[in-house]
Amino acid sequence: MASLSIDAPAKSTAPALAERPGWPGLLAIFGLMFLAQAVGSVFNIVYNLLHIPPLLTEAQQAAFKSSIAFYNAFAYPPLLALWAWAVFRLRRRPRDEAALDTLRRRAVNLPVVAAAIAAAGWFLSIPSLHLGLVLSGEAINRHVWFHFPVSVCIAAVIALTIGYFSIDWARQRLLFPCLFRDESPAKFSGAFHLSVSGRGKLWTLAASICPILSLLLLLIDPTPSDGDVGFALAVAGTGILCAVVSSVLMARLVVTPVEELRRAADRVGRGDLETNVNHLRADEFGVLADAFNGMVAGLREKERIAGTFGRHVGREIAEQLLHHEEELGGVERVLSVLFADLRGFTTRCEGLAPGDAVKLLNLYHEHMTGLIEEHGGIVNQLVGDGIMALFGATGRSALHAAEAVAAGRAMLLGLEGLNAKLAAQGFEPVRIGVGIHTGPAVVGTIGSPRRMEYTAIGDTVNTAARIEGLTKELKRPLLISASTYESADPRPAAERLDPVPIRGRRGEMTLYSVEL
Repeated sequence: MASLSIDAPAKSTAPALAERPGWPGLLAIFGLMFLAQAVGSVFNIVYNLLHIPPLLTEAQQAAFKSSIAFYNAFAYPPLLALWAWAVFRLRRRPRDEAALDTLRRRAVNLPVVAAAIAAAGWFLSIPSLHLGLVLSGEAINRHVWFHFPVSVCIAAVIALTIGYFSIDWARQRLLFPCLFRDESPAKFSGAFHLSVSGRGKLWTLAASICPILSLLLLLIDPTPSDGDVGFALAVAGTGILCAVVSSVLMARLVVTPVEELRRAADRVGRGDLETNVNHLRADEFGVLADAFNGMVAGLREKERIAGTFGRHVGREIAEQLLHHEEELGGVERVLSVLFADLRGFTTRCEGLAPGDAVKLLNLYHEHMTGLIEEHGGIVNQLVGDGIMALFGATGRSALHAAEAVAAGRAMLLGLEGLNAKLAAQGFEPVRIGVGIHTGPAVVGTIGSPRRMEYTAIGDTVNTAARIEGLTKELKRPLLISASTYESADPRPAAERLDPVPIRGRRGEMTLYSVEL
């Protein structure tokens, strides 16, 4: 891996979100062009040495060799300089965002530029070398017009394929981490790149079709020789080498990102929402990685909202509202409402410092909230020393009446453990009263656009509060309405009390005192 150099930002207006690629990385990319062309050149040279000279006269052979030397001397240096200019100009420090965009576009287009330069070197050789044969003044064997262009085209495809894949892979590793810190290469406009489908077709052409065509050339060779077997082996070896090299590069460019996405999806499925995949690619996998990272970011934000929202309305309610926003406007449900209140808390506060009163309430609410949630309830409101809890508000449980009664019993039975904690903190023991009523209510959000609250409203809520108030008067710690008693399954062990008037309601109501 090439090192990346970071120039000092002093006295520079270059964008801070990019750094210049290091010299080692650029030199590595520069050299990959020649390694790729060498593979194609080996094939082309071997073929031409074995099969072209027998088709030429002595004068034509001399002209052919002179044309090769002339072409190599005058064509390749400009192409070499053009490739060096295309690579090393990426070292320029961008002075502004427009210059940075230009630099990024050049980096994305680098494999295409390399292929264009190499293709020019290969395909310009065909008319150039044929021109040298024509200038010899002798008639040219018709087979030369076929064999030489075909051999050049086959060699060019092999070289261009390996060159494109290797430079594509190298730029992702050595250039993109420097130039693309705040933007995905796949979303960069004004750039060209081969699709995954296009790469597969190019790989098939270079690794399979070209070697097969080379062997077919032997069948129509007008000058069979003892070297045909050796040439066939050389063609097979070149095909195997091209297949192996391009397969490794294709695996790096296609299989590896697929595996990365699969592993990332597994981690997200296990709840790891900090997962991200490398998006520094200029193909479809870059788009897919961006979409995946955006999806995970959305899940992460939704989890954050659910966690924050859940601390106010309860985790279950928060998740339901995030999935069913229509319920924000209110929906009517039959539910059970529980109210609990500390006995004599107002009088006790007269002898407590404000800080101690808050500490006492925090210990109390923490203990009782846990018990309510363990029994499927949602703590909807904490008003001073009062607690309002909802059972069945989400519509997911038909056993909300029994769950509310079980929660009320657990709260009263749990006073022993709570009082032990309070005593350890220097507080006197506490007592509570719990009232429960079951009936229809509208659950949803109420308030103004500036301040909204999720709650339940209706006569059921008011009645539950009135029942809790009667626990003091009737000296019964846990009172439930007849509707709660009849809805509970199984019905709790309870004493049926004489009907009593309920403030705000007409007539009297039958209550049950639940045994602890």
